[in-house]
Amino acid sequence: MTISKIWMKFIIILAASNLMASTALCEEISLGNAQAPVTIIEYGSLTCGKCLRFHKHVFPEIKKHYIDAGTVRFIYRHFPTGGAAVHGARAAECTGDEYYEMLDALFSTVASWHQAKNRDAIFVKQATSLGLNSEEFLACISDKKLLDDILNQQQKAKTDLDVTGTPTFFINGKIVRGKRSFAEMEALINEALNKENK
Repeated sequence: MTISKIWMKFIIILAASNLMASTALCEEISLGNAQAPVTIIEYGSLTCGKCLRFHKHVFPEIKKHYIDAGTVRFIYRHFPTGGAAVHGARAAECTGDEYYEMLDALFSTVASWHQAKNRDAIFVKQATSLGLNSEEFLACISDKKLLDDILNQQQKAKTDLDVTGTPTFFINGKIVRGKRSFAEMEALINEALNKENK
């Protein structure tokens, strides 16, 4: 590979990284080693059946084999597909460092809150079980700015990154749409690792 091709590859990766970073909410929390050679960004919805299956069956395997091993850094971004998913996204965003624990709780209990009339009460119970202050949490989920930020992130993902549905993944900048098995994700991770090692 010539120097000009190496620089061109570097510039493309840098541009894609900057574009993806610009669609993130403030103070984005990730799982795994910040210096991991592979970054997976998921745009998901807490009420999406394919996202639920991914988080129940595929994500635990990715975490065990790649995130915990320091090979993959994982970022979840909200792309709500309905009103209930917007409420769930607000609840997750109000949990600070417990973000991924709350996501797990929300995916695991979606049947109990998806159509519930007392959704906020359910979210408060989940938040307090994670050690959060109920009053601060309620104030946070009622904040209109947070709602605007979530919807703006979704709009930017549509216009800037061509995210059209959930789940949509970016694996080191490569877009991957729709449901994926662990074997398929593993192949994509290994492909990204091979490119990094060239």
